[in-house]
Amino acid sequence: MRRTVPAWLLQLVWFLAGVFATGAVWFFLSKDEYVSAWLSVGATFALVLVAVQLHRLNDRTARFRGIREALAAFAIEASALLARAFEEPLPVEAHDEWVSRVEAYLRTELDSSFAARFGNFSGMTFYGDGSTRSQFKISLDGHTQRLHEFIREFAE
Repeated sequence: MRRTVPAWLLQLVWFLAGVFATGAVWFFLSKDEYVSAWLSVGATFALVLVAVQLHRLNDRTARFRGIREALAAFAIEASALLARAFEEPLPVEAHDEWVSRVEAYLRTELDSSFAARFGNFSGMTFYGDGSTRSQFKISLDGHTQRLHEFIREFAE
């Protein structure tokens, strides 16, 4: 998992860009050294590009952390629902409401492909007796496995 870029590094890159953009360019222009002035301009653009990329990396890291936390919260809710699998009556309405909330989150925050994968258990093997209770557990297990796959995808 990537860490965020430290603030001191971002400030250092912006400082160096400022030094090249103002001090170095004007210094070399005052000495009539135009090649060095253009090299300073090029260094300024290069440092600005580095700084922008570091900011984008931080933004992406923060966004991915938020997504992972939300998916983990949904997985914790699934575990709580699974713990209620022996209640009478079975909490089917709570399960259906949870699935709807997760799918809505996936569609709005990610895209519809995640919602489609969330409801598809292909590639998974489950065992049960076909009862409603067994189907309830299988549904929660399958959805939880998909959530954990999504979490791994955003763990870059």
